Amino acid sequence: MIRRFINRILAALSVASAAMMLAPMAVISQQVSPPSVTTAPATEAISGGGELEKVTVTGYLIPRVGGGPQPVFTIDQDFITKQGDQTLNEVLNRYPGGLSQQNQLTIVGNSTSPAASAYGLRALPANDTLVLIDGYRFPSYPIPINSVQNFVDINSIPLAGIDRIEILKDGGSATYGSDAVAGVVNVITKDTYNGADIVNYFGISQRGDFGVYHGSLTAGLSDKPLFGGKFSVVTAFDYYSQSPIESVDRWYAYGDRSKLSPNYFNQTVAFFPANGSYGGNTTGNLYTVKPGTTGPNITANDFFINGPTFQTFVPIDEQLAARETRYGGILNANYSPTDWLKFYDRFIIQRAEENTVTPNQGFSFFDPIVIPANNPFNPFGESLTPFGQLLREFGPWSEDTITRTLRNIVGATVQLPHEWFIDGNFLYGESDSTRYIYNSVNKSRLQQALNGTLPGFTGIFFNPFTDQNLNIHPNSIFYPALRTEQIEDNRTDLVQWTLKAGGTLVNLPSGPFTAAGGLEYRSESLIQSNDKNSEFNNIASGDFAGKLLSARRYVRSAYGELALPLLGEKWSWPGLRNLDVVFSERYDDYSDFGSAEKPKIAIRYKPFDDLTFRGSYAEGFIAPTLGELFGTPIQGQQQITDPERNGQMYNVLLLNGGNPNLKPQTSYGYYLEALWTPGSGDENSWWHWAKGFSAYIDWYQILIRNEISTLGAQTLVGAPNAFPGTVIRGANGLIQEVIANFQNVGDTLTDGIDFGASYITKEYNWGKLDFELNGTYIYKFDQRRLEGNADGSSNFQVLQAADALGVSGPDFKLVASLFYSKHIFGSDNIRTGITLNYIDSEVDGFTNFKGSLPAVDAGLSPAGYQHLVGDWTTVDWQISYEFGAPAEVTPESPLPGYGKDGKRLIGENAISPKAEGSRWNWRTILANTTLTFGINNIADTRPPLSAQGGNVGIDGYDTQSATPIQRYFYVQIEKKF
Repeated sequence: MIRRFINRILAALSVASAAMMLAPMAVISQQVSPPSVTTAPATEAISGGGELEKVTVTGYLIPRVGGGPQPVFTIDQDFITKQGDQTLNEVLNRYPGGLSQQNQLTIVGNSTSPAASAYGLRALPANDTLVLIDGYRFPSYPIPINSVQNFVDINSIPLAGIDRIEILKDGGSATYGSDAVAGVVNVITKDTYNGADIVNYFGISQRGDFGVYHGSLTAGLSDKPLFGGKFSVVTAFDYYSQSPIESVDRWYAYGDRSKLSPNYFNQTVAFFPANGSYGGNTTGNLYTVKPGTTGPNITANDFFINGPTFQTFVPIDEQLAARETRYGGILNANYSPTDWLKFYDRFIIQRAEENTVTPNQGFSFFDPIVIPANNPFNPFGESLTPFGQLLREFGPWSEDTITRTLRNIVGATVQLPHEWFIDGNFLYGESDSTRYIYNSVNKSRLQQALNGTLPGFTGIFFNPFTDQNLNIHPNSIFYPALRTEQIEDNRTDLVQWTLKAGGTLVNLPSGPFTAAGGLEYRSESLIQSNDKNSEFNNIASGDFAGKLLSARRYVRSAYGELALPLLGEKWSWPGLRNLDVVFSERYDDYSDFGSAEKPKIAIRYKPFDDLTFRGSYAEGFIAPTLGELFGTPIQGQQQITDPERNGQMYNVLLLNGGNPNLKPQTSYGYYLEALWTPGSGDENSWWHWAKGFSAYIDWYQILIRNEISTLGAQTLVGAPNAFPGTVIRGANGLIQEVIANFQNVGDTLTDGIDFGASYITKEYNWGKLDFELNGTYIYKFDQRRLEGNADGSSNFQVLQAADALGVSGPDFKLVASLFYSKHIFGSDNIRTGITLNYIDSEVDGFTNFKGSLPAVDAGLSPAGYQHLVGDWTTVDWQISYEFGAPAEVTPESPLPGYGKDGKRLIGENAISPKAEGSRWNWRTILANTTLTFGINNIADTRPPLSAQGGNVGIDGYDTQSATPIQRYFYVQIEKKF
């Protein structure tokens, strides 16, 4: 039902956008956008009367004019346009203070959360950052990361409908509740818009892959209807598609890396080798199929006995980017029957589909599968237990994930005397994801085929002893009977009722003393289901085996805010221009684990008009997710070093289950900022010549306690005395399972610095310059974790995890741009510029955390060795040409050389200025059209090699910080009406 509804809504939305574009519009203007990226809140929107309009800024309950104590970083449409980004994930990754935790280029194929993009601030996990749309929550993606970590798919928000993005750079739990520990990303959609805008974008890499088409249609009108009052509506339809990148087309993504250096391991993207290894159930011998083995006659000479094992990687069925298609849009409407009453509706909808492949993961010893002694291909006379083998001959796991997401808010605002307001609304959101994985193998039937007892094939035996890297099909007769598919169908929903009110308590000489508060009721659920074979663990190496989770929680909240101006306006002197304080506090009561109450205080001090200091202290919390509390054990595969088997390395079954006794994570954050905008407050000041320049620097510290996670498999294996019952060994002495349920495992302390500067000149005869720079440096990222000791015990150790691949990521990121623009031919505008992207180096996947974890030194080769993933610098270039509107000629306008009375002018009076812009027909057609061409990564710089592994380095590079696209060309045509 929901699928048919969403498809119909999407079709109606596109038709509505087109209809509105064709409607007559007297005013051709776009929604007022804030200035370029800045740390001050972008709130100075101009109202129809020429006055500054109050808008609700992230971090506040009461609409306000101008900046305040809350540190808000704003990304506007001008910044988005200059970078040429086409998804919200790309836009946010330009902000150095954040990092994409998962996107369409991260763990492609056998992904834990396919077709989605998660984003986090301060190098902390994605669920430490709260993502809002227009100040309200958005439904979580229905396939959580690792089945437990909730996040908002930021790419489910159509780029065409976005006006700006506000990032609260400190904690926001006192206003918004759970998850706002690292900060808040608030995406503001277009609310009032007159006119229409059509955009067509085409891009492709130099290697002919990753072709992107992005088309959008935005239209809006604002008018006084016949039935009175004021009415405005904005609609946008957005379509995005991308083609895949194959691993074979990027050399660093495949091949034997041990040939590059003796310190590198060979690549092991697949969990299992293509030529399998088997353990003898009687002798305990290890039998490994030799590379190149084809059969059909298999002998003992085709095996290494107690010899080497192989993780030979051949880049077959591997992708660095998947094929994706997304389409959706927004519909925002406002109606004010009177000046004191406003009704509003905010609607977002999208459908996304991802198609990708990954090698067929085959089977292993924890499926469990046994090759019987009577199998004619078994030459050893004893039953064998497989340690793991791919089954490429069955074809790749072909994955198709379809997600439909919608959210709607309907509400009303009542404006009362003395600038008081009451706002009430109802929110409903839902995200439904269906995931199909084809070419999986039915485990029970595979065992029957190995036994020669498969119905219809009695007496015919499956041959597992061939090199699956070879393009042969020794078992093709079994394919129709053994092939099956995995199906996962998940849904999240979000229901929220909100009532809030606020206004001015008293007007002080320093400004209005305001108060606001609200009540909120929220319910959220995660409902998961899978096919029967997956539910009953009958898929070989299944992705989502076992009975999945279905759970719901309820949250009741109350919150308040006081904004007290101590200095300002009439109480203002040099050195004491402004001093104001905001107090916030929120109480949340959860139905599943208890309550949390968190305060915040934020202060702004301005000794002069052009110098601002901000500071804040914020407490926050992260509620345990439904998966962390109640999730059934999730199966995974993990390589361990077995201390009881002389350091033998092999894969084990890792089980991560829920823990209903979890406590919420809590945080304590500190923030300081200095912002200098010389000449902004006084045209006659000494710094008036520097007007247009701004610079900022800020410092933050976040301490998170009671972090929820799982202990590492190696930690549990290395400390069996400290964690009894977590390591399960089989009769042969090998570890079969490691049970690592979620628990509150420790703390994280991170410190960092943000800095930046911008300068926008006036437009001179030679043109105009626009410079901008933003950077982030994380100088501390310490994790206090339980670790195992050599004697089998455990203790807490502090890991210095800054600059570590897959943990904190690179410690330094910087983005800088310089653009030049000039008006030519009267009303046309040409703009060109470059953007510099710099990402610092980081330690590779295997690390001793700067010596703070000596126990892992023995596992490095040589001991203590760490490979450094190099830094990555890319330069993008863009040029655009905008055709201005031709000058309007009215009947009252005299011809050049003639006066208003129609008589010819003589002398100097006859010299009449030419109208700006041409009145040619082609000029009329091209009016308000912008042509853009750009090249990203001009030098074709490849991402730095990650050679030693780690989950985010398996593709040869850090998939969270870098991309495999390399040099990329794009062109965009935009037409405004």
